[in-house]
Amino acid sequence: MIAKQVTRERINNNFGTVFGKTLFVVEANVLGKTYGHIIVMYTRCNVYLSRVFNEAYETCMEPRIFSGLDLIKTEVYEGSKYTTTYFLDIDELAHKLSIPDGYFVEILLTSISNREFGEKVVFPNETKKYIAKDLEKLVDEKLNVLSRVGNISQSHSFLAELGLGDIAKELSLGYSRFDIGDYDGAIKSYRKVVEGFRNYIEEKETKEGKRVFKRLLDNSENRTEKIADFLNKTYSLLSNFGEHYGTHAFEEEGVFSHKLVENLTEYLTKKLRSK
Repeated sequence: MIAKQVTRERINNNFGTVFGKTLFVVEANVLGKTYGHIIVMYTRCNVYLSRVFNEAYETCMEPRIFSGLDLIKTEVYEGSKYTTTYFLDIDELAHKLSIPDGYFVEILLTSISNREFGEKVVFPNETKKYIAKDLEKLVDEKLNVLSRVGNISQSHSFLAELGLGDIAKELSLGYSRFDIGDYDGAIKSYRKVVEGFRNYIEEKETKEGKRVFKRLLDNSENRTEKIADFLNKTYSLLSNFGEHYGTHAFEEEGVFSHKLVENLTEYLTKKLRSK
């Protein structure tokens, strides 16, 4: 978790090569100190941009979006020597969201990736804080939600190997929308999670002239068929919550959908990991 000031900096060098660009960046030396051994040129950081704070440390924006940011490693001359500094390149997002120079951003780091080492989760199963002192109280108020989003996002690598990479993202988006009371937005994402699992579980192939499930849960065709049927019915139910013109999901539907999909995802992820 990084909650730091956005600054506009002239970056003259990047990973030892001439760069010469002025960008909006956020200092991220914590990554260099802890994961410097797997950080090389063209490393990307997968992040969740939660909130933006003004110079008075007031929340002025809640983008709640996932993004991939380039990681910059540069040498900055300080006093009488050069110091290695790491930055997150937030230039594109800053322009897109009109984030002013000097404002603060709350960013959840989920993983880093590059060609040499692949994708690696950062600080797995924990949420470390690297934040400006005056933002500590504000960040702590939302830490439980962000920790949950982080835990879900960290399952991305496993799900991606199964072709289900979008499920982790949709689940995190649903969780963040649920947190602010946007039940329609949450259910929309939860419905996509169920649809993704349904399509994966229902996939069939032909063996000895018969259409059979491509992969079995608990090595049981009967169990797999019942789970597939349950996913179909769950998708249909979630589609009914606020799906039609002039209707919307109330708190009861939001809470029910949230708990249902959360438990369903936990169960299916454990079953798929055990295969």
